[in-house]
Amino acid sequence: MASVARKAVLGCDGFRIESSHGLLGWAEETWLEPSGAPSALAVRTVDGRRGLLLTDEIEAVVPESELVYVASAGRLLELDVPRVQPTGADGSFPSHIAASWQTTGELLEPPSPPGLLQRAMLELRPWRLAPPAASGAERPIWQTVGILYAAIAFLVILLIGISFLAAHLATGRAY
Repeated sequence: MASVARKAVLGCDGFRIESSHGLLGWAEETWLEPSGAPSALAVRTVDGRRGLLLTDEIEAVVPESELVYVASAGRLLELDVPRVQPTGADGSFPSHIAASWQTTGELLEPPSPPGLLQRAMLELRPWRLAPPAASGAERPIWQTVGILYAAIAFLVILLIGISFLAAHLATGRAY
């Protein structure tokens, strides 16, 4: 993996992870080597499992779309339960706590792509799936036409309602 792409991995927390199979999940955090260089991404899959994606398995990072592409032969390693261990030796309240998370050594099979209902449920958390909205972007033409028709329909209904109300006030009958 090129060093430019490796540096791009550093700011990928929250990015969507996509592979040739479709949406895998999103990056929860970036894991660093002792030197401070990014070495992996902790991934939360769409079916709730957690995995580790090594930077060597990443094909591309698209910061504008908040998207990470996994190489076609990319592997996702299963993460074990995180562990917390106090570092104080005297048994008192520890001033430093060490937390570690390691893989089980097993490979995670890619989750099946979310169906219509699952995707709708995931849409409740749009930052997990959708690319960020482009600033200054125009609405699609179908939305503009729909809003225009809705506004015209509202005005027609309002005018008819006012007409019936005026007739009712003037004659005591609405028609």
